[in-house]
Amino acid sequence: MNGNEFPMMLTANDLQAMGFRRAMVYKILNSADVPVVKIGNRKFIQRDKFFKWLDSKEVQTDAET
Repeated sequence: MNGNEFPMMLTANDLQAMGFRRAMVYKILNSADVPVVKIGNRKFIQRDKFFKWLDSKEVQTDAET
């Protein structure tokens, strides 16, 4: 998934459209290790940085080793 079908700046609604539940979206947006851009009261994530962050969260399972 490269995410090019999503806008350059992702909103909470965009993350929900990807399949994340609302509670998880706000947990992500409020996490200290996520590169969030805050404009007023709204939070955005640059698309490319979000997918890079998401890739960094991938965990190897015993079946994959």
